[in-house]
Amino acid sequence: RQKQGKASYTIKWMTGMPEIMDQIRQYDVREGKSVQVISRILGGVIVGVRGRRILISDDAACRIKV
Repeated sequence: RQKQGKASYTIKWMTGMPEIMDQIRQYDVREGKSVQVISRILGGVIVGVRGRRILISDDAACRIKV
């Protein structure tokens, strides 16, 4: 299921390799926080968090439940 178009979602849970999850959490992407889905691109998704836009690969994004 794809979600597109600047909608905001609250993260319910995240799984993955600890090193990758630590990097993602540095941008305040974590359980209970809201993220705005800006766009889907080939190989990833661009999300907005606290005024920043970050690219999360499809491999990591598929392990984040909103």
